[in-house]
Amino acid sequence: MMERSEGSRKSGLIFWLFGFGVVSVLLIIVLACTFYGALSDNLLETRFQFLSKQVELAANESQRKFTDLNEELVSFVNSPENLNRLDIELIEILEDAKIRRLLNNYFSLIDTVFVKHGDQTSFYKLNANNYFEKGRVAQMPSKEGCSPCLKVISTRSDMTVLVRLRLESFFSEAVMNYYLGNGTSKLLLSDGMLKSLVLEQDSDVLSLDHASFDKLSREFAGGLRGKHTGTFSIEGRAEVPVIIVQYPFTLHEIGKSFAFVFLQERGAITSNIYGNYMVVFVLLFGLLLLVLLFSYKYFEINAKRNLLLKKKTEDLEQLFNQQTMLLQQTKGFVYYHDHEWKLHNISENVENVIGYQESELTRDRYDQLFLSGFDTVLDAIQGNLMSKREYFVYDTDIRKKNGEVIRVRLFEHFLYDDSGNFYGGVGICTDINDKYQAEQELVKSENRLRSVLRSLPDIIFIYDNEGVFLDYYVQDESLLVMSPAESIGLKINDVLKGETGQQLMVAFEKAVKTGKIQTKEMDLLLKIGRVYFEVRFFKLDENRMMSVARDITGQKLWERGLQEAKEAAEKANVEKSRFLANMSHEIRTPMNGLLGMISLLEQTGITDEQRKLVSIMSDSGEALLAIVNDILDYSKIEAGKLELNPVPFEIRKELAKIVNMFTGLAGSKRIDLTFEVADAIPEVIELDREKLNQILINIIGNAIKYSLQGGSVVVSMWGEEIFTETLILNVQVKDTGIGIPKDKIPYLTLPFTQVEENQVGEYKGTGLGLAIANRLIELMGGGLQVESELGVGSVFSFNVMAKTENTTSLPEEYAGTSREAYDLPLTAAQYPLSILVVEDNDINLQFMRMLMRQMGYEITSAPNGLNAVQRFEESPFDLIFMDIQMPGMNGMEATKVIRSKPHGERTHIVGLSANVFQGDIDLAIGAGMNSYLTKPVRIIDILREVRICADRKTEAKAKPKGVT
Repeated sequence: MMERSEGSRKSGLIFWLFGFGVVSVLLIIVLACTFYGALSDNLLETRFQFLSKQVELAANESQRKFTDLNEELVSFVNSPENLNRLDIELIEILEDAKIRRLLNNYFSLIDTVFVKHGDQTSFYKLNANNYFEKGRVAQMPSKEGCSPCLKVISTRSDMTVLVRLRLESFFSEAVMNYYLGNGTSKLLLSDGMLKSLVLEQDSDVLSLDHASFDKLSREFAGGLRGKHTGTFSIEGRAEVPVIIVQYPFTLHEIGKSFAFVFLQERGAITSNIYGNYMVVFVLLFGLLLLVLLFSYKYFEINAKRNLLLKKKTEDLEQLFNQQTMLLQQTKGFVYYHDHEWKLHNISENVENVIGYQESELTRDRYDQLFLSGFDTVLDAIQGNLMSKREYFVYDTDIRKKNGEVIRVRLFEHFLYDDSGNFYGGVGICTDINDKYQAEQELVKSENRLRSVLRSLPDIIFIYDNEGVFLDYYVQDESLLVMSPAESIGLKINDVLKGETGQQLMVAFEKAVKTGKIQTKEMDLLLKIGRVYFEVRFFKLDENRMMSVARDITGQKLWERGLQEAKEAAEKANVEKSRFLANMSHEIRTPMNGLLGMISLLEQTGITDEQRKLVSIMSDSGEALLAIVNDILDYSKIEAGKLELNPVPFEIRKELAKIVNMFTGLAGSKRIDLTFEVADAIPEVIELDREKLNQILINIIGNAIKYSLQGGSVVVSMWGEEIFTETLILNVQVKDTGIGIPKDKIPYLTLPFTQVEENQVGEYKGTGLGLAIANRLIELMGGGLQVESELGVGSVFSFNVMAKTENTTSLPEEYAGTSREAYDLPLTAAQYPLSILVVEDNDINLQFMRMLMRQMGYEITSAPNGLNAVQRFEESPFDLIFMDIQMPGMNGMEATKVIRSKPHGERTHIVGLSANVFQGDIDLAIGAGMNSYLTKPVRIIDILREVRICADRKTEAKAKPKGVT
């Protein structure tokens, strides 16, 4: 009986497995058919997307290349050499080279190029042997009689270019590189006709079913892309089902529209499915047999496992105490319950977790703990019990005894009897509130980050480490070359072609390799125009990269405008400097003759009345020269080219000399002009004497000019030694003048500005004196302060930095810088020299002749540098006064030639020029001149050069032969 019962059980089991196998086979067949249909549809849709992408790339590439041709033709006809065709032969060589490059670059697009200059028309083409052919035609073909043709007319010259196009060969070449697989055709839709773009199909008759052709025509007319299914045939073949994609584009330069049409036979797409699918079906069937075998083994083993279940429950009881100790460390407790979920045997640490004692939870079910109700937990558990699962994990919120809500994780191990009936279980409740709150905060943080990213105007992309697009955050898709959804799965240089894409990939790879932010600027020509971007690449994590692109078009335009404004300002400044240099030369040249003649006239025997008139002329000339110097000095200060030249001098003597200059003017207005120097100031100090004099002359001159009749002007000077050799020199000029309104004081140091703008009366000037004085004071490390009261007077005070000299007398090398009395008739006898004067201005030459005659010299003259060289070759001279700016050979060129002649190194050459800028002086000295005098030239300066030349001559004679 036992064996029969066992045999019956096995027979029932086999019958059950057989039935299950039959049902499984039927289900597999149904699923196979359904899966095949889904696979076929998915394959067709994938192919549609592939062909759509390829046809779009081909159309965009053709349109771009045609636009490049048009831009090159526009650049060609408007090139600068076409504006002035003086060298026709050279221009034709350049044109031939450019047209040859055009024909080579666009050989599949260009048939013939016609170039018209005036009445002459030339043609260029590449013949079948790729030989460059050129010739002339009577006239250029008309655009209407030449189709298709591209005509470009220059906007800057009389040049016109007409290009006869080979569009079909161009389009054929454009699609040649796009391999679409077997059973495909590439067609061109234009003028209501379909043409094959494959050369071997040119003679065949192509036809598409009417419905599909009508759809294509309507989409083409509306400028829309499309994809369809239909039938297609080539002459001599039957109609075959195909999938069709088309992409329209317009060559705006010739005003024509076209569309690329790609076809592929449906049979070619799905032909490989059958064989592959049968293999899959066989494998699945074999897999089913294995499942049946394993199922049989499972039922056999399951019986043995039920025997072990009871033993495992006992083992769990033994581990209970050990688990309790472990759960105390993990903020959890263990509990047991029956099939009605009544708790018993709860671990002692339950009070530490939820605040309840064991006795409080074992009185009833613990459904009062769950915030959302215990029924919600039961619903989740019931599914597990029905499928006889042993384990269950569930996260939920529970309320502690004190009312606090925490997050817990329930782990249940269900217990079944031998019949498979659920009779209870053991569970672990773990407090995961801290972890849960951290996870929730992380989610909120991520959501906040996503919100921030979505609100940013920047373009954000996420890539893998190979540069493949994974995700994006984009507000304005018009700033993109391609829709962001279409770029997913592509690499950076697949979306951005050419040099731009390569440069971005280099920056991307560098960021991946170094882990540092890489910044790159680029510009893209989009539908909305040219847009400039700043792109930053940086690591997001170990496996992902991120880029942030910002539109900086406005910034670029601003920078370009700023650069243009800067260049315009620099150009204006150069022009101003050039104008001031020319003005200086033009004014100083006649001033040299005027003041020189006046100086000579003062040396003659004239009456007192005549001497007074000569003095007035001299003062007027010096005043005019001071105005010119003020303007030039302020220009040099603005350009930052004014430098300090500190020298030691006797400060008291220098101040006395400056004050004495104004005694005549002060006496005419009955002004009491006095000065005082503090005893603490040393006799000799070191600073830029000329600039200090210029400051004092401007300030004292203003004080006297604006002082009232019978007033007073007091010049005070004191100092404060702050370091061993550093002295702060303080100067104050106090007058009893008309005073200055307080609201006008800030404008005193502005250039070309006067407080009293009406200059009809006695207060005349350029308005530069105080502006220059203030800038010179700042250059010398000090500051200017002004205090004034209307009707009372003004106080001008300033301080400058100086160095002290531990001596009471002037050093020997500076002793000769003060003005000395001179006796002109004795000069030639005391210093016998042969002198050459090189001067192109007659008045200045007359002045030099008269001066040299009074000094006792008979000079030789030359009107330019070339004549000066000739005079020197005839007879070398000891001293040459060389004008700088002369017609023909100028003074510096003549100096270089003279220095190369025998005895040329011994000659003392003095440059004479109206240019006063330091750069002009450096150029003259660099050319070989020994010294440089600026016009108007003072007699004392000419005497000094005569003495220096005579001393050099005497020293040269005293040296032994062979000593240099």
